[in-house]
Amino acid sequence: MRIMIIGGGSLGLLFAGKLAQSGHDLTVVTRTKEQALELQARGITVVEPDREELVLTRDNKFKFITIDDLNAHSNQSSPIDYICLMVKQAAINNELIDQIQRQMSPNTYVIGFQNGIGHERRLSELIGQERVLLSVTTEGAKRLTASSVAHTGRGITYLGSMDPSSQIDANPHHLLFAQALEREGIHTILSKNMEVRVWSKLVINAVINPLTAILRVNNGGLLSSSWALSLMKDLYEEARSVAEALQIDLPGDLWTSILDVCEKTSWNHSSMLQDIEASRQTEIDYMNGSLVQFAKEQGLKLPMNDFVYRMIKAIEY
Repeated sequence: MRIMIIGGGSLGLLFAGKLAQSGHDLTVVTRTKEQALELQARGITVVEPDREELVLTRDNKFKFITIDDLNAHSNQSSPIDYICLMVKQAAINNELIDQIQRQMSPNTYVIGFQNGIGHERRLSELIGQERVLLSVTTEGAKRLTASSVAHTGRGITYLGSMDPSSQIDANPHHLLFAQALEREGIHTILSKNMEVRVWSKLVINAVINPLTAILRVNNGGLLSSSWALSLMKDLYEEARSVAEALQIDLPGDLWTSILDVCEKTSWNHSSMLQDIEASRQTEIDYMNGSLVQFAKEQGLKLPMNDFVYRMIKAIEY
């Protein structure tokens, strides 16, 4: 298979490092020339939870280019099987979509790995639902340098279509892609119920991410305080009320899953905390902000979600 990963952040480097070991052709697209050059020189270093380091060097199956190089890259004759989109939602603009479409053949699939909600609709509208897959992952990762990433927590990666009639597990290419991840330690499940998966991840992110960013703690730090746990539970109950109003049947054990994510990724710094520490814009608009907007449309009020949304916006600016 030929796989392209757009985005050189924590998850982009983690999945690139894992897929590079599978023997498939891999192209990593970074935002800056500086990162592409460092990756070309050093390869990718993946630091596992046991501190074992794996350095992947560049060869003819492992390429690094920048987002500005995509137009020239699209002239290559070999079709790409999967484009893994690992940038934030705010980066999914018309220019990027145009560049992605130039890479696509009739058999190319685009996989959206974004947090929150909204990207699934935008990608389906602009690329076509039949060519869009979504991924929901609870893998923990933290970028250490431009060419190294720490694998801070193991989780589950779901892959599927928003079309409930899609027979994803009957597609041999999707099975091969999932198996490539599975072999390298990324537990991957092909799912026919992605709407619930997307909403479950939205709720998990909305409960964990803003509190870690406001309190400046890692995921496990939320479990060490009864006050933090009470805030988490309030955020969770409000988010669940929105899902119920929209007739989305969330898993009954989702609260337990949230606690489990915090425990399994206890040393992970959430993406929102990493953004705040690096003075970057967060994805709060697509997490708690989306929940607050959905609630308004349903005539509901979410005081705790509205509070953490405004707190993160205040910290951003």
